[in-house]
Amino acid sequence: MVAPEETTGAAAPLGKAMTEASSPAATTTPTPTVALRQRRRVWSWLRVVFAAVTFALALRIVAFEAYRIPSTSMEDTLLIGDFVLVSKVHYGARVLGARLPGLSAPARGDVIVFNYPPSPEAEIARRLPYIKRVVGLPGDTLTIRDKQVQIGATALGGPVSGRSLWEVRGRLPLRETLDSLGISRRVQQIGQGAWAVSSTTLQAAALARVPGVESVDPYVRPGGDGSASFPLAQRYSLDNYGPVVVPRRGLEVALTDDTWPVVRPVIERFEGRTAERTAGAFLIDGQPAESYTFGQDYFFVLGDSRDDSADSRTWGFVPFDHVIGKAVVVYFSWDAASSSARWERTGKTVSP
Repeated sequence: MVAPEETTGAAAPLGKAMTEASSPAATTTPTPTVALRQRRRVWSWLRVVFAAVTFALALRIVAFEAYRIPSTSMEDTLLIGDFVLVSKVHYGARVLGARLPGLSAPARGDVIVFNYPPSPEAEIARRLPYIKRVVGLPGDTLTIRDKQVQIGATALGGPVSGRSLWEVRGRLPLRETLDSLGISRRVQQIGQGAWAVSSTTLQAAALARVPGVESVDPYVRPGGDGSASFPLAQRYSLDNYGPVVVPRRGLEVALTDDTWPVVRPVIERFEGRTAERTAGAFLIDGQPAESYTFGQDYFFVLGDSRDDSADSRTWGFVPFDHVIGKAVVVYFSWDAASSSARWERTGKTVSP
């Protein structure tokens, strides 16, 4: 009678002990500490931040980059304080000294960002970025006559929103009237009853209708005044320029006294060759040459405010390896004079 009770009483503790000892939760899964959970959370956030930074950097290198407009040379298409998004996808991004395939080549009328060609910086990518409009394509023969740009015998229309100087004769309107027309920033008297005024074509037409104004005509510099310093030997005018042939890859040009002022700086600055004129010959890399074949494409660019722009008339052509991308949209604009945003310009496309 006693044995079964002893047996039952002895078996219960043993069974309980075996059950506790065999529990996986009790022997193999320690509870994470607070410090460990915090470290895991920090590493998780660091991975997210690293991935975001890497993606943003890759996007900046191969797709888009932002630039701020610092000068008046593209007014009124682009204003000082405009922040412009530039597409590298259009022409192909420059990566490690090579250019990725792009959607197209720069076209006439495109507004492009490029590294300043005459810069003394040896590395192209470290040269100051400039922004201008393409008017001359590789192989074009470009001329400017009385401010009118011509490609061959074809006249090009100017940018609708671009500014230029106009000669106003008669009685100059009051400041309030000029302010209302948006043309009061640059007005200079050039003679008795004559003023040079900077405005768009539409503003000039409105000014001509103001009582007391007798005439409003383009202000044209005479040819040969040397206001255009490229090529230096020709002493062209900003308003009467050329003709010049825009170099293109594979184009062979005869070396003559007429072509040498245009060809030599291109060969020396951008083609990686030496060029010298002696009494009896033209020398390329020290060897006599009668012609030269260009190794890449070049572009002739102008600012939209063509009387207030240092561009190809001043320092020459833009090599394709200097081109960064195409300006596509104004994503923000800040007016420093009034310390306020120009919200109406946000989202404005950079049009031809």
